[in-house]
Amino acid sequence: MREPLMTAADWRAHPAYGAVPRIDLLDPAQAWSRLVVVSAHPDDESLGAGGLIAAAHAAGLRVYVVLLTAGEASHQGAPGSSRHALATLRLAEMENALARLAPDTPLVFLGALDGQVAEAERAIADSLTDLLGEAEHTLLVAPWSRDGHPDHDAAGRAARVAAERSGAHLLEYPVWFWQRHTADEAPWEEMVCLPLSDELRETKAAAIQCHASQVRPSSDSPDTEALLPGRMLSHFAGTHEHFVWTPASLPTTEPTDG
Repeated sequence: MREPLMTAADWRAHPAYGAVPRIDLLDPAQAWSRLVVVSAHPDDESLGAGGLIAAAHAAGLRVYVVLLTAGEASHQGAPGSSRHALATLRLAEMENALARLAPDTPLVFLGALDGQVAEAERAIADSLTDLLGEAEHTLLVAPWSRDGHPDHDAAGRAARVAAERSGAHLLEYPVWFWQRHTADEAPWEEMVCLPLSDELRETKAAAIQCHASQVRPSSDSPDTEALLPGRMLSHFAGTHEHFVWTPASLPTTEPTDG
């Protein structure tokens, strides 16, 4: 993994970091009743929105998580890491993480192939639309469509279509963006943030650690590094979670033939 262009400390020192508008899950004007979180792979939900999931659960919102892939391609070529074994392991890790963030949260698994979310993008958008139904008071949360990972980008695009169809408010969370870009490239004018209490930060950190296959080295060799090493994880240990915000518009319908 290449070194980040900015450290987590650099990001947090930027004037805009904690200055963007804040999310208020108890805002009576919005009357949020449901949070639907899309995760392209097991761990995206904990990294990008773990604090939000825990906060929504504590606030009494109904929380649902939609997992697109099992993350079965994360250790391609590693000895003893078949796609089936990885899928089984990573699904179990995600269930453990959700138990930390929001106990009894329903997990919907759509079964797209890891690395090929774009090929299933239209079907994913349809599935999300069906799940959302009328979503005026729903926050739909998904990976950012400009995150820079093909699966994340496709997940964000599918979520945007579903939001437009259903009337949901869309929040998109960056993951790889923090590692690969600088603060001058961040869309601060489109962003909102959720301040994280010490309790929320601890809950989020515990959920991230549940994804052991990603945050711990796969062998005892000193040359083996975790897929998500400390310098990457540090971006998700801050006092705020950031999201790109798209307010709801009137629901749209697909054009029909004839």
